[in-house]
Amino acid sequence: MKRLELGGKYTLVTGASSGLGLELARLVAREHRGNLVLVARRQDRLEALAEELRREHKVEVQCLPADLTRPEDVTRVFEESTRGRRIHAAILNAGVSYFGPSLGLGFEDFEKLLATNVTSVFYLAQRFAAHLLEPDAGGGGGVMLVSSLAGTMPMTYQAAYGGTKAFLNGYGVALGQELGARGVGVTVFVPGGIATEMGQKSGTARKFKKGDMGMMDADECARVALGGFLARRRFVVPGALNQLSDFLLRFLPRTAAAAMTERIYRGALPPGT
Repeated sequence: MKRLELGGKYTLVTGASSGLGLELARLVAREHRGNLVLVARRQDRLEALAEELRREHKVEVQCLPADLTRPEDVTRVFEESTRGRRIHAAILNAGVSYFGPSLGLGFEDFEKLLATNVTSVFYLAQRFAAHLLEPDAGGGGGVMLVSSLAGTMPMTYQAAYGGTKAFLNGYGVALGQELGARGVGVTVFVPGGIATEMGQKSGTARKFKKGDMGMMDADECARVALGGFLARRRFVVPGALNQLSDFLLRFLPRTAAAAMTERIYRGALPPGT
C-alpha cells in the first residue's frame, strides 16, 4: 500500500480533548493540512481546540461531544461523522485506566472501562473499516488503534486495564492482516507511559515522571504514532526503552512478568494500600 495521505481529507480522532489525542489532532492540521472530526466528552475543550486549528491552520473541524461508555453515543459518532463527508482516517485513541488493587475495581466501573477501551473501539473500527472499503471511498484509508504496552504483559495493579489493551493488540494486528490486501491499513500504536491527565487520574504519576521507565511527552509520542500510521506500520512501539522492553518480555515467563510489575508499581500505590 502507498503511504497514507491526510491533506484535504477528514481524519476522526477520539479522545481529542487532551493528551495524545489533542496532540495528534494538532499534527494532522499543522503538518498535513488535514480536516478533522474531534470526539471527546468535554465539549468546551473540543471547541477551544477546533477554534485553534481553524484559526492557525485554515482547516475544517467538526466537534462531536460523546461519552463512549454509552452505546447510543458510539453509534452517533459514526453516523454523524460520516454524514455528508468521507472519513479517510480514524484514530481511535479514547481510553480510560484503572490503577490499584484489582479487587477495588467495582463491576460498574469495569463495565465503563470495557466499554471505552474495547467495545467502542471494536464498533468504530468495524464501521470505519467497512466505510473505507466502500466503492466510492477512494481507497488508501486507514484506522489506528491506540493500545498500550500494558497489553503485552500481565500488569499487576492494572490487571483489567492491561486485559483490555491485550485485546486491542491481538485484534488490531489480525484485522490489519485481513484488510491490508484490500487497501485499508490498520496500525496498532503501543506506547508505554505518557505524561498526560490519565496518569494524574489513575495515580501512577505519583511515582513515574517524564524519562522514568520510557515515559514520554504526549507531543513526542504523537509524532511517532502519526509517523507509523502514515507509513502503514502494523505495530508501533515508541521509544528505544519501550522497544527493548517489548522484545525482552517475550522471553520472560508470565508469572515472572507479573512479579516484576508488582515490584515496579507497588511504590505508586496510595499510602496504606
